[in-house]
Amino acid sequence: MVKLSVQLYSIAAEMEKDAVGSMQKLLDIGFRNMEPANGGGDKDPGIGYNVSTETVNKLFAPYGAKISSAHMGPLSMATIPAIADYYEAVGCASIVEAIEFYTGYDMLMKRCEEYNAIGKYLVGRGMNPLRYHNHYHEYQIMKGKPILYHILENTDPAYLQLEIDTGWVKRAGRDPIAEMKYAGERVRLIHIKDFSETPPNLLVGKENECIDWDNFGANHQTGDVMKPENFVEIGTGIMPIQEILDTANALGVEYAVLEQDDSPIDIFDSIRNSFTNLKKFKGIEM
Repeated sequence: MVKLSVQLYSIAAEMEKDAVGSMQKLLDIGFRNMEPANGGGDKDPGIGYNVSTETVNKLFAPYGAKISSAHMGPLSMATIPAIADYYEAVGCASIVEAIEFYTGYDMLMKRCEEYNAIGKYLVGRGMNPLRYHNHYHEYQIMKGKPILYHILENTDPAYLQLEIDTGWVKRAGRDPIAEMKYAGERVRLIHIKDFSETPPNLLVGKENECIDWDNFGANHQTGDVMKPENFVEIGTGIMPIQEILDTANALGVEYAVLEQDDSPIDIFDSIRNSFTNLKKFKGIEM
């Protein structure tokens, strides 16, 4: 049965103020698995905020809690050894490429080679293969097919697996269930979230027109962007949560990671509401 985790990017502003206290609040809500997000892994190879492995282990031990997986960047053969050292010390076997922007097909192919090398290194250390987390722009078309499909075709399943973000798939104008089934058993993790509504297609229509960080947030077709009030608690919006969980279990997914990107109310209250609502669904271990 898929286990519940929570993405710490959801509380990034609170983590900046008090990382340990913020994780304690999630433990108090009832979470027993967490997924950090650290884009500064070349300087701090762990969960960020200068939180040591000793601090994580001391905080989690009384609850039997763990780090389920870790969004890290930048990932390269130069940064991965220290990152692997940190996460091995806190009992986490899954490193995730959190976000990547491709300037073109050549860069995409180069990164696929690097994903294979990083994944092979992790497997050699007894950890899981590298996992890749999508946003919407992996569904822009390059050389006739979505970028994500190129990634699947040009990496070794033994070294690269997926964390499908079902919310970003929806925002790309795609069907999350269909995309999970397309990737099949390479999907080892998923992100779950819910929306009151979402722009119909957050994609550039032109082939090979690359999306970068500067234009990442814009809806390139309508000019619409997501508002805080569009991000709602699990089970109160338009996402087919039960079908997503059913599909995840059919594929043998390990963790369904709650990501509450934004909220018009206090973020911890929003996360608590989603945690409570998830108890109504079948096939998820809280």
